[in-house]
This record gives sequence, C-alpha cells and structure tokens, in this order.
Amino acid sequence: MIKTERLTHGGVMANYRCTAACRHCLYACSPARTDGYITEETAGEVASLLRTAGCRSVHIGGGEPFLNFDGLVRLVRVLTDNGIPVDYIETNAYWASDTERAKTYLRELTKAGADALCISLDPFHAEYIPVGLPLLLADTCRSS
Repeated sequence: MIKTERLTHGGVMANYRCTAACRHCLYACSPARTDGYITEETAGEVASLLRTAGCRSVHIGGGEPFLNFDGLVRLVRVLTDNGIPVDYIETNAYWASDTERAKTYLRELTKAGADALCISLDPFHAEYIPVGLPLLLADTCRSS
C-alpha cells in the first residue's frame, strides 16, 4: 500500500474553460464550459490547505489559465504571498500571436512570482491551436 504523509507538490485548476476540446482531457475542458475562474478568496483557501498539507510548490493549469489573464496574475500573487511558489503555468499558447503581448504577459507573471511555462505542443492541441503559436511563445520565452 502506498502511504502519503504529506503533499510535496500540487496543481491548482484556475478554470475549466479552454480554447481546445482535446480528446485526452481528464477534466472535459472545452470552449463549451462556463467562464468561471478561481476567485482570490478560493485561492487563499486553497493556499492555506496546501500549506497545511506540507505542499512546497504548485503548478497552475486549467482549462486555459490565460483566458483570464488578470485573474491568473491575482492567483499567482495569492499563492506566492501565502508561501506557495508556482513552479510553472500550463498553457496552449492560443494567446501568443503577438510577441509584444506575450512579452508583457511574461513580465507581469514574473513580477507576480511565476517564471516558467509548460507550453502544450502535441497532436491533441494541434487540432485546435495552430502549431506556430506555441513555437512563437517558446521563442519569446527564450529571448526574454
């Protein structure tokens, strides 16, 4: 039997809405899901539970967390202000068609306390997101 004494790393779902509807998605995220997004209050409660469980860091996923960029920045701040570092944010890069916009978003997230992305580039996402967008975002990350 596997015994878990504490949680060392976790994931926080920002939302369930996504610009893609990948067949492999465990959470059935899609454009058809509601626009709901994790609130600051809920994020604070989650951070408290994570600390109590001994969690040392998290990643942020969804849905697509960048669908509400201001909410994403608030989420990162709430987590980091509560002592929960953000290892990375998952994204399909739908939003990265403009290099200057991408640079601005990356700067704001870095100021808030997150400095790494997990960019989805696979056959599932490629059905919905042009392959050039995740590649452009990866290049922007490398040059920023």
